[in-house]
Amino acid sequence: MSLHICFVHGKESGPWGNKGQLFSRIANERGHEYSALNYLSATNPDNPEARVAMLNEYLREMKIPQQELVLVGSSMGGYVATRASQKFPAAGLFLMAPAFGMEKYPLQWPELNAQHRFIIHGLFDSTIPWINSNQASQQTDSQLHLLADDHRLSDSLDTIEEDFIAFLDPIEQALTR
Repeated sequence: MSLHICFVHGKESGPWGNKGQLFSRIANERGHEYSALNYLSATNPDNPEARVAMLNEYLREMKIPQQELVLVGSSMGGYVATRASQKFPAAGLFLMAPAFGMEKYPLQWPELNAQHRFIIHGLFDSTIPWINSNQASQQTDSQLHLLADDHRLSDSLDTIEEDFIAFLDPIEQALTR
């Protein structure tokens, strides 16, 4: 049995940027399914809730079992993945600089509805303060890895890969039981 790793890109990036390519490669190497919707084609791509609706529709159509679903999100995509987990609970939520605590978002602190949760955030992020991820981590008992990087985390792809593989291990083990 394999996992379905669903990558949700950020506001200004796309599904096949550096992070999308990284998660696609990891999924392929480990024998998992991979998907990445292009949220720039959403009805209103600047509205996070339009992206949530798009992801919810995809997950409704795909009918991925909870124990096989891993949602991976970056920035606004972290918010979108987390909001989707409220209707479609996941085995795992892996979030990079998630847009939590943002005043313009309809729900500033969405529930992280997944058995395994991991947050990565750059200490030099000038877009979304790392303290927001720290607060979310403390409130949800989620693992947090703070890195000496900015919002894009482009200098930390090797660390993200290591963290993601370690994050996947217990989820994969649970599938074989």
